[in-house]
Amino acid sequence: MVSRPEDDDRQVVLLKSLATQNRFYALAPKDSGWKNADTIESFPDDVVLGIAYPCLEDGLNDFATIRTTFDTLDYFPDDQELRAEMMGIIVEARDNLRRRLTELRDRIARYQAHFLGTDVEEFKQYTLNLCTKGVIRRTIDSMMKLDVFESVAQTELQMGLTATEDTMFRYEFGSGITVEEAAKLPPNEFIVRLFDDVLEAVECNDNYQSKYTFDRNVFQKFIALMFINYATTDPMFYGTNKADYGVSADRDMSDTPLYRAVREALLTIEAGNGFKPPAEPAAPEPTTQPAEEMEARVVELPAVPVMDQKLLVPLNSICRAAEQVAKLGNPRASEYADMILKAASVITEELKAMAIVSPLARNPADRAIHSETGGRSSS
Repeated sequence: MVSRPEDDDRQVVLLKSLATQNRFYALAPKDSGWKNADTIESFPDDVVLGIAYPCLEDGLNDFATIRTTFDTLDYFPDDQELRAEMMGIIVEARDNLRRRLTELRDRIARYQAHFLGTDVEEFKQYTLNLCTKGVIRRTIDSMMKLDVFESVAQTELQMGLTATEDTMFRYEFGSGITVEEAAKLPPNEFIVRLFDDVLEAVECNDNYQSKYTFDRNVFQKFIALMFINYATTDPMFYGTNKADYGVSADRDMSDTPLYRAVREALLTIEAGNGFKPPAEPAAPEPTTQPAEEMEARVVELPAVPVMDQKLLVPLNSICRAAEQVAKLGNPRASEYADMILKAASVITEELKAMAIVSPLARNPADRAIHSETGGRSSS
């Protein structure tokens, strides 16, 4: 790793863009005025950005909103007025995802944003394995603390789309590129194409007919992308080291393991190629691992930060429901909604303080509370 220059006193900051709601790590220029956990209008194009926890995980809140909305619609299948209102929520969440993924794809494409601690060649090969050999659905559900991949297979069996339950998940590229064509791309271009594929799935209207179509064609792809990232990234960048906990935007995080690792990685990128593509070694012959080997390797990985979602996704659902209650036009309903949102916010902050979830995890009540108060927190 590159040693810190004696005259370089820039600090690592985790910033959130108001334009896209994305968070990236950066070394704050001296004249920027940036502080850790700040929000800014948008990220400038001349600053190297780092992707580590919780940059991808933030998008899970939008996915949770869409999935929870579909659950609500299932309870009231004949209420067309409610359906129209609920679909508005889905459209808003989809627009959020579109902005997030577009920025990630574009900044990765021009070598401004970089996955920190990730072996990009291994990322590519792991994805190809997922396309050809696949991974056991139970394994990926278990690791990501979700019930998505097995649920999709069970739904297809119940609908008569398959004769037996498909226990294996294989990533499928959409139209426009084949696995063979993707395998010929350099690692960075491959990752860009993968983000483009997920973005195309998010933008396709046909994928929003039901929770099943959304899970199968959109959510599975995003979770698979995160799954691959965890499997090919140094665990130091997960943000799960105990020394990374108990800190917040109000404290100096510069000496935590995560922030030290982020700093070294960003300095290395700056001292190396910066915004230029790295010299590509001769592409190795694509290899595949048996599904059993992939499963064993993933099971051995440390606990990943997406475990936070086990608690935060239900809280997110509560917050989004409270927002809808607040729109009823009844003063008492608005008062109750405000109480629910504030309580959810307190619960989340207490979970952070007790080191049950990461201090960097996004507070699901943050959006509603700060839209009213004009707050600047990006937690």
